Amino acid sequence: MQPISRILIVDDEKNSLESLEIVLKKKNPEWEIHTAGNEKGAEESIKKQLDKKEPIDVVLTDLVMESENSGMNIIKKAREIDPYVMAILFTAKKDILDKKTIERVFEYGAIDVVDKSSINTKAVDILRLKTRILLSYRQLLQQQLLQQRNFLRQYFDPRVFDVIEKDPSILEVSQRTITIVFWDIRGFSKLCETLTLHPEHPKLISEFHKEYCELGANVVFKHNGVLDKFMGDGIMALFGVINHKDDKGKSDAISAVKAAIELRNEFSSRLEGWIDNWHKYVSPEIEIGLGCGIHTGEATVGNVGPEFRSQFSALGHNVNLASRIESESTSGQILVSPITKSLITPEISISPIKTVFTIKNITGKFAFYSVNE
Repeated sequence: MQPISRILIVDDEKNSLESLEIVLKKKNPEWEIHTAGNEKGAEESIKKQLDKKEPIDVVLTDLVMESENSGMNIIKKAREIDPYVMAILFTAKKDILDKKTIERVFEYGAIDVVDKSSINTKAVDILRLKTRILLSYRQLLQQQLLQQRNFLRQYFDPRVFDVIEKDPSILEVSQRTITIVFWDIRGFSKLCETLTLHPEHPKLISEFHKEYCELGANVVFKHNGVLDKFMGDGIMALFGVINHKDDKGKSDAISAVKAAIELRNEFSSRLEGWIDNWHKYVSPEIEIGLGCGIHTGEATVGNVGPEFRSQFSALGHNVNLASRIESESTSGQILVSPITKSLITPEISISPIKTVFTIKNITGKFAFYSVNE
């Protein structure tokens, strides 16, 4: 079913407004036409339709009404209310359309300016044609926005997604202090190798992997984290991106560690059932477990990558360090850095575990702590 296109006509000359409304309705019965006679009426109509989730698609407005800038004021306000609304200005006062004014018209967000010296067939046809072009562009934009929303829903808890839609600046690239968590399944490669002994192995591996990823995502979301990515049998999550508290990252670090504890416990509780199922198909012993590394620090966070492959993620030295800490963990172990340790104690019990001097191309002396709970 073709979506309804909603057009708002704004003109303080009643006869002109009614004439344009009648002609557009007659020529385009599929359009839903709204009208307003001034700036205030236009603003109210745009807000009302947006609140009803039936937004105005295109605004056709006279340039000169209460003032010589009325049309531009309407477009500016319309864009503040709905950044994706399209707009065309029309005017009978061509003498005011000098180069500077036209530049301002486009800066305010209008796509074109149409002569309305008389509402004749030619003028209306020009308006209709340009409105159709804008409607096509608007529909394309809406499709892209829907794809972007569906893409972002993979990374954010549905409970906080509305926050992002209301304030998209959250997704802008910036330096932020966050807690980064990496998980990886110890023994996964051996598991895949063992299960290949049975012809059902693709199904066995994919079902397990799907359940594991869903479990990880649910736990991350539960603790107000952002799911950064799945990497084979690895998971990367960020804490402190949404609902960040001004406590120097303490709450975010505690949330991250609590998520790690819960995922480890859930993984362990399901492990026996997974192994029992696999032993229906293969006899060799199977040993797998979950390793985890956590670190807190500044990172570049936001929609990164090329336009065709944009992804909400975190980049930087501290992300690499968190990954290296995870690589030092053993099955069932949650390792944290000294910075994270200082933020989560005494609320969470930890023990010093080891000190290393080089971890995968990152030089320096590193102390790691194990979460006891």
